Amino acid sequence: MKVVLTGATGFIGSAVAAELLARGHAVFALTRPESDLSRLKRFGGWNGISCDSWRDSVVKKNLLTVSPDTFVHCAWQGVVGAERNAAWQITTNLRITSDALELAKAVGCSHWVSLGSQAEYGNLNHRISEACPLRPTTVYGKAKLIAGQAALAYCDAEGMKATIMRVFSTYGPGDAPSWFIPYIIREFSAQRAPKLTACEQLWDYLYVTDAARAIVSVVETRAVDVFNLGSGRAVQLRAVVELIKKEMNVTEEPDFGAVQYRPDQVMCLEADITRLTQATGWTPTVSLESGIRNTVKFTTKTNTDQS
Repeated sequence: MKVVLTGATGFIGSAVAAELLARGHAVFALTRPESDLSRLKRFGGWNGISCDSWRDSVVKKNLLTVSPDTFVHCAWQGVVGAERNAAWQITTNLRITSDALELAKAVGCSHWVSLGSQAEYGNLNHRISEACPLRPTTVYGKAKLIAGQAALAYCDAEGMKATIMRVFSTYGPGDAPSWFIPYIIREFSAQRAPKLTACEQLWDYLYVTDAARAIVSVVETRAVDVFNLGSGRAVQLRAVVELIKKEMNVTEEPDFGAVQYRPDQVMCLEADITRLTQATGWTPTVSLESGIRNTVKFTTKTNTDQS
């Protein structure tokens, strides 16, 4: 298959590119001149199209020559906590999504796949199926919901298939250093005690290559629906910390309770992935123990190489 991919330089997007290529598909990654290509440079075979705007006629012209059939939209600006209530979550990201939708239609893609978020459900604090109410509490969650609904409506009007995948929590080698698991590894590596909440939260963590396999399974089966993308099993964050501590063989004790819970703290985040499994046959294959081991090995090596 011939797949146009946005967000290919990101954590999930680069894993999707690698999985597509491993399965023999052609990848046309839309990047910007200022994009950091370090994740993509770990493997070859992808076709890059660099531009300042997806409205650029050169982009359309280049893609028309290869006749892509699928458009996978992973690009999104502002995913960290400090940015999740910024107004530009809507003004910037909805424009990006709109431009991507118009480009997908213009170059003949018949299937649109984009990444939503568990934030679209809000603070439900129980196992979440796609039938659950959508009550986002952040601008990020609201923007993701609006973008997904707009994509479904646009594709319906234009005769395109559309799939939205609501991502829960992914982790793995190359994740952003500010996220929970990389933070724990970094602090232990520096022989510091991580300052944490009581870590009683139940959290659904999915290894990034499993997430990429799920997205590619949707591409290949052309499954059309809204799907939760998670592991389907929540574990207590304290257990995740203890797994990292054991894997790194450190003596520092985490400072549980040093950070207070947020007023809107989600205490249970678990995805029901039944719909996705039934539609595509996909199931996660990487255990949390193996995923933590791989992530620790990669992160500590990276930190050593950079020091």
